[in-house]
Amino acid sequence: MKNSVAILLCALIGLASAADYKLRTAEDLQKTRKECGEANKVTEALVAKYKVFEYPEDDITRNYIKCIFNKFDLFEDTKGFKVDNLVAQLGQGKEDKAALKVDIEKCADKNEQKSPANVWAFRGFKCFLSKNLPLVQAAVQKKN
Repeated sequence: MKNSVAILLCALIGLASAADYKLRTAEDLQKTRKECGEANKVTEALVAKYKVFEYPEDDITRNYIKCIFNKFDLFEDTKGFKVDNLVAQLGQGKEDKAALKVDIEKCADKNEQKSPANVWAFRGFKCFLSKNLPLVQAAVQKKN
């Protein structure tokens, strides 16, 4: 009985924290892209690649992606991906958020490699992008 209560309490806390997540808008995305681009000295050539979903393996790009994830409250440098926040942000208008969560969890590793935060965030981003490019494209197009 005590275990059931503890499990229920943990589930409710998890739901409450996901409910506290503030969905980001198109304006938020544009502002964040600009801030992260400037902070990480993203060149026009890199921006052109990002617009066609090409993300090279370089420090500028990794830092840019981590910056966006941090500002959108989707990733913490020491704890990693915030799966429920990612589901909330990417699952807008989706009925089957459980399937989306499974896909996100496959890419949101626990950093067993002990990689730097920018490499960790980028690895998850590239994994999810490879499995769900149409979903990401649709989400970004709505926000442009």
